[in-house]
Amino acid sequence: MMRTDGSAALTLGDRTLTQVTDDVRRYCGLEWSGGPPETWAYRYFDIIETNVGRVEPTDVVAASALHPGISREDLSWFHDNSPSLDRWINKIPADIPLDEVDVEHVKSLSEIEVPSLTLLSKVLHRKRPAAVPMVDRHILDLYRPITGERRAKFAWPALVEAMRNDLVANRLALDTMIKGLEDEIDRNLTALRICDIAIWMEATR
Repeated sequence: MMRTDGSAALTLGDRTLTQVTDDVRRYCGLEWSGGPPETWAYRYFDIIETNVGRVEPTDVVAASALHPGISREDLSWFHDNSPSLDRWINKIPADIPLDEVDVEHVKSLSEIEVPSLTLLSKVLHRKRPAAVPMVDRHILDLYRPITGERRAKFAWPALVEAMRNDLVANRLALDTMIKGLEDEIDRNLTALRICDIAIWMEATR
């Protein structure tokens, strides 16, 4: 829905976030109702070019803007496992949203043995930003009443399902926001990414 003050409201994880338009505009470095443009991770993660068919070192480096403290173990793991990640990601068509893809395949991400599922989700989100959610502490906390889990590996399947349902329930508001931003930003945001930004900005308020 659209509020009378011009801010879109989203209901995510059974919680209503009411300042989403301003939050997304702030995150993307645009003017917003409270002041001039700001710099968040958008410039260092979202607009960095990516090869949609391959997981490359650039994707891991870009993910560090959202995931501080990447370890040598993480770097080694991505180097050693990039071919299998390429096969996994290419089973998901590019530009198809989470509510239209094989959701069971997306849920299977938690079956991969990886040092950090949160980092992996951020790297693979760059490959399929419409279909692969990102997970971090803020996402886990918001959806914990639904998933019943605080650890990413165990929360992931229920989290994917809950976020998929939220995309459907909020489709009109999300489509309106995407259309309103498309002429102002360097790279179009997906509905899934807007939800992630809204949750992050709400948590950091």
